[in-house]
Formats: sequence, structure tokens, C-alpha cells
Amino acid sequence: MKKIVISAMALFMLAGCSVSKPGGFERVDEDHSSNTVQYRYDPHTLNKDALELDLANYCSERGFDKVESLPVEDSHLPGLKKAWYQCNYAVKS
Repeated sequence: MKKIVISAMALFMLAGCSVSKPGGFERVDEDHSSNTVQYRYDPHTLNKDALELDLANYCSERGFDKVESLPVEDSHLPGLKKAWYQCNYAVKS
């Protein structure tokens, strides 16, 4: 019974969490084989400029000069969104 109560409390605490990092976003996953990175954010407090700067720095540190966004999804945490971004090379003529 004690484990059930503790599990329920942990779930309740997670459900009430918001992204409290500066800029209203946090990097939550990476896939090096496809050069992608996932962010979770609160759409109401998101500093989009800060997110785009973080993405540009992330991709640049890995040798890429272009970022493409993949479709936004609802996060498993209520009220938050998550999105994958892919680092690529810009086509130069």
C-alpha cells in the first residue's frame, strides 16, 4: 500500500511540473545516428529566440549549419509540448 501511495504522489508531482529552465524549454533526448535532438517546452512561456539559439549552437558544435524542425507533439506531461529538430547541412550553390 505504501508503494502505491508513493507512486501516486510521484505521478501527481510530475503532472504539475512545468519547464522551469531559462527560456521555458529543456533538451530531453538526442539521437546521434539521425542527428536529431528533442526539446520539451511550455508553449505559454517559451522564449523561441533562446530555443533557436540553443539549437543553432547544438548543431554548430556538431559541424552542421542548418536546423530543420519536425512536427510538434503533445508531451506526456500535461500542458507541455515536445519537438524533434534535425541538424543538416545547408545546400550551397
